[in-house]
Amino acid sequence: MAAVHRYGTPVGPEVTARAVSLLESLLAAATAHGVSLADFDAVIDLPGGCLDVMVGKARQAERAERGR
Repeated sequence: MAAVHRYGTPVGPEVTARAVSLLESLLAAATAHGVSLADFDAVIDLPGGCLDVMVGKARQAERAERGR
């Protein structure tokens, strides 16, 4: 996951773990359709997308916490 990080600030281990978990879940579902990570790599950056989603969710949570 660190290799695909696209935001300027470092990602903590909790966010990285969540991104890995999301990626694993998506790939497990994809195998039922005969799709592998290599198939995704041919058209999109699935690991990077998972990391982007989890970074975005972490930032939303931080903003919500600051707004309290």
